[in-house]
Amino acid sequence: MNLLTAQQRAEANNSLGFTTPADADDVLRTITAIRYADRHRADPLAVSRALSGALDVIRRLLDVEENHTATRSTVARLVIANNRGDDYSLSDLAFELEQAGVDLKDDYDVADDLARATEQEPLL
Repeated sequence: MNLLTAQQRAEANNSLGFTTPADADDVLRTITAIRYADRHRADPLAVSRALSGALDVIRRLLDVEENHTATRSTVARLVIANNRGDDYSLSDLAFELEQAGVDLKDDYDVADDLARATEQEPLL
């Protein structure tokens, strides 16, 4: 998968204007709306709903790609720094990701729950 360049993301963001990113439920509703509009192309309201939802989904995709790019560049920067003699830890990585706008708090909670369950597995 080829990511958009920073310039392409900026152009897409400018085109979308103040569109808000779709939440998970919106994504599912938009898929349904697009499928319905595809079968009922003569229904202007159905097509309008599908297009409106699609713009919100595109906003979400751009946000995800921005997050993905920030994660990749942060990891790469710290790996190269470590390869050149610095001593960054995973805590440093977590801090740098947070500074880059990548929020992993929910992921930490899930990982902690999984680790706790794995530790208790031999007791069962």
